Parts: sequence; C-alpha cells; structure tokens
Amino acid sequence: MFKPLIDSYSAVLKKFKGKDISATINEEVNIDRLKTMYDGYDGDRVIEIRFIDPRRFTVQQRNFIYALIGDIFIDTGMPTDFWKEFFYFRFEGVTGRKISLKDESSTTVSDANILANIILDFIFEHDIPFKNGYEILPQNEQYFFYKCLTNRVCCSCGKKNADIHHVDSVGMGNNRKKINNSGRRFMALCRECHTKIHVEGFTTFTTKRKLTAVVLKDSDLKRLGLNIIE
Repeated sequence: MFKPLIDSYSAVLKKFKGKDISATINEEVNIDRLKTMYDGYDGDRVIEIRFIDPRRFTVQQRNFIYALIGDIFIDTGMPTDFWKEFFYFRFEGVTGRKISLKDESSTTVSDANILANIILDFIFEHDIPFKNGYEILPQNEQYFFYKCLTNRVCCSCGKKNADIHHVDSVGMGNNRKKINNSGRRFMALCRECHTKIHVEGFTTFTTKRKLTAVVLKDSDLKRLGLNIIE
C-alpha cells in the first residue's frame, strides 16, 4: 500500500563531489515536525536522495501506463477514466503534486515513472492478470521484476506461485539452503518457464522475452526464505 511522503522536499543540487552533496531546499522545512520525529532519538539523521529526470515524459511511458490501466479495466469492468483519475489521485497523495499525461503537460520522466510503479503496486496487490509479454520500459524494469519476485508471480507468463530461480550458479555440490544469497540475482518463474530457461539457456530465454534478473535486499531474501549470512 502506498504511503504519503509527508516529509519529502525538493531541492536544487549546488555541489556534488565524491560522497558530499550540497543542495538548496526549495521550500521552508517544517522544523517542528523534525523535532517531533527525532525527539528522544540519538542516531544519525538519515535522508533519502532521489535525482529527478527533468525531461518531459515519453509517449512510450504514456502507452505503458494506459496499457496497465486497460488491463485493470478488463479485470474489473470499471471504466478506464475512473482508474486514470484514481491513480492520479494516488500519485498526488504520494508526492503532493498533480500529474497529467496530456500532450501539453510538463510531467517529467521521473513523475511518469512513479505513476507507473504506483499502478504496478495495485496490479500485484489485487492480483490483476497482466499481459504475457508486456514491453516493460527500462525505467520500470527493476521494479516490475522485483514485484514479481516478492509476490511469486512468473515474470514471463504471469502465473502465480512461481519458483525463485537462482540466476547465478550455486555451484556443483553446494546446498542451496546453506549458501549466502546476498548479492545474487534472481527471477520469479513458474515450473514451465523454469524448465524452459534450463533448456534454452539463460541468455536465449531472457533476450527473447526481454526479461531481467534482479538482486534482492537482505530483508526480502529473509521474507522469501532465502538464506543469507550476516
């Protein structure tokens, strides 16, 4: 479920050297809010930095978003205009900004990417069938294949209860249950597709279907029952 970014601010980058960043925040920070957040907390004040792609959204992004909404319409029967406004409202709740995909709008690549990921969240949360062979845009690839893994949905055909395929070889004689899975790449594949990838080979199978393997965070590995060594 999406969470409103109530403590999110935009800023302009002024200086960037190594791991040091200097930026000017575009609005006044709610100091009272920060005092409440950190009351009694002695740890580091951690912030999250996201670089914004200022280019205008692409036609491919719009087509991808409308294709996702079209699949939700097919599954639910609710008109596409309803779902478009529904997700625009969710986007505003998450970012505090309005969005439009009309030709004359100035929506950025980054914001269109956020909107697409919000819709992908909904599709996985509500088990909406997605098309076999979606042309996933590069900006959304990692998130899509990540959601397939964490929801055990085959990233190739969309079947549920998928296996977790180890892309990086475990090695002859090694026990999958005892190896350290941190940093390894994975894919969610149903039994049929799992067999196909072994028959066709990883490169042929993934290139033909435009699939990508992803590295999972340790917290996700634990949730999926994949061993890590800390």
